[in-house]
Amino acid sequence: MEKLEIYRYLHFAGIFTLLFSFGSLFIGKNYNKGAAMAHGVALLLILVSGFGMQATLHMGFPIWLILKLVIWIIFGGFIVLAKKSIISGFTAWIIILSLALCAVYLAKTHPAFFVKAKVSETK
Repeated sequence: MEKLEIYRYLHFAGIFTLLFSFGSLFIGKNYNKGAAMAHGVALLLILVSGFGMQATLHMGFPIWLILKLVIWIIFGGFIVLAKKSIISGFTAWIIILSLALCAVYLAKTHPAFFVKAKVSETK
């Protein structure tokens, strides 16, 4: 198995664990300590495997990667919203799903924001 493939599997395992932990955190009235621990482990797994993929591909820090880090930080802050019951389960579900879809879009398309395309002159 290649290094990149291992990082990708670890990244997906972290993403699935994070989304499952959100499901457990935002359902019901009680705060689930096991889900909170899974949330932290999942965030760590996503971060380490994501930087591993970045280092393997020698890509630097493009804008889309920085935006994915911002989404990762927002996901990290959701634990406070769950613990203090600031938002309801349905609202959290909509926000989490929207952020996850934004992260998927950034990962699949690698958009280059604010970069002008070079026009080659043909003779």
